[in-house]
Amino acid sequence: MAGRDLLYLLAMFVLSILEFVVWVTGASVTLSLLVLIVGVLAWLATAYVFRWTCAVDRALAGWWRGAPVPAVYRRPTQRGLLSRLRAVTTDPQTWKDFAWLVLNSVLGFVLATVALSVTVLVISYVAMPLWWWAIPDPSKQYGTLNLGIYTVTSTGWALLTTAIGLLLAPLALLLNRGVASLHAALVARVLGPSERQQLHARVRELASTRSDVVSAADEQLRRIERDLHDGAQARLVALAMELGMAEEEVARNPDAARAAVRKARDEALEALGELRGLSRGLRPALLEERGLRTAIEALVQRSAVPATLTLKGSLDDAPDAVSTAAYFFVAEALTNVNKHSGAASVDVTVERGELELAISIVDDGRGGANAAGSGIQGLRTRIRALDGLLELKSPVGGPTVLRAEIPCA
Repeated sequence: MAGRDLLYLLAMFVLSILEFVVWVTGASVTLSLLVLIVGVLAWLATAYVFRWTCAVDRALAGWWRGAPVPAVYRRPTQRGLLSRLRAVTTDPQTWKDFAWLVLNSVLGFVLATVALSVTVLVISYVAMPLWWWAIPDPSKQYGTLNLGIYTVTSTGWALLTTAIGLLLAPLALLLNRGVASLHAALVARVLGPSERQQLHARVRELASTRSDVVSAADEQLRRIERDLHDGAQARLVALAMELGMAEEEVARNPDAARAAVRKARDEALEALGELRGLSRGLRPALLEERGLRTAIEALVQRSAVPATLTLKGSLDDAPDAVSTAAYFFVAEALTNVNKHSGAASVDVTVERGELELAISIVDDGRGGANAAGSGIQGLRTRIRALDGLLELKSPVGGPTVLRAEIPCA
């Protein structure tokens, strides 16, 4: 812990100097060029440099606190320079970043300097016997060995200084801890999002999610309409025609009528199969009748790539919407593995926690999966519709890790 505090203080000291240079240079360049069109570009570049510099402070404070310090920035609503400029300039976080750089370049520098100076002083006191032994002529080192209250003129005085240093060491450690704690708390307070920013970001995310859900539902309706028109509807039309032909043939050609009826029966069975396929696309019968655990087990058993399944916790009491999303996530992910991964095996892990359902699918294929591809985007849309998260890690050469977390509360 003491070493971590010291590393934090050293980084804090270096960053305070760097941030002084950043904000002074950025403000000077922007103000001097603001009368010109290029000044707009200078301001935009300066704002992003402020953002990247503050990201280092957030990462440092998150490392020390053991909890990340989130950042919420407004995103441009449209493409183009003007939209980006408007988003950056009207974003409260931009000005919070600037205020933090000014504050930290002064307060952070002072606090780090005081804490590090005390630490160096205590270390020098503890190491005084070594210093006394190492200098060639102690009697001529009055300025170095004069501690104010007394002057080290013998080994006894050097050992006394060590004892004083050891007594002061706990105070130095407490000071380091207090300064690091105060600074990390200030980072979280100043650079962390306010309730209003969190609410704004949440509204924006929900608006995006709603748009994705509407688009997905519209696409689903179009698919169902297309399948009905090209499949079941066509077969029902053929069925009606066959029955009409059978009706005409009943009196004069019973054998032809019977053949037409048999053909009509086959068409009816085919149409029934089409309708069952459509219903399984909405909510699979196995999921409806046997629950999520059995449905996922069936998916794993049918996988063309050998798959192993690990289930943790109770899955069958998950909400219906979560169960449906989880089922289709596993089904589509395994389909992608079978078609594109070139894997020899795949591991599926489904874990039900107190507040969420986590699904992890890991294959040993060639990797390089495209996170922006339509397949992954479709999965992401389905998971985001329930406020969930999807992560993909697929380095070239593998393995590919696809993980989804779906809230169950």
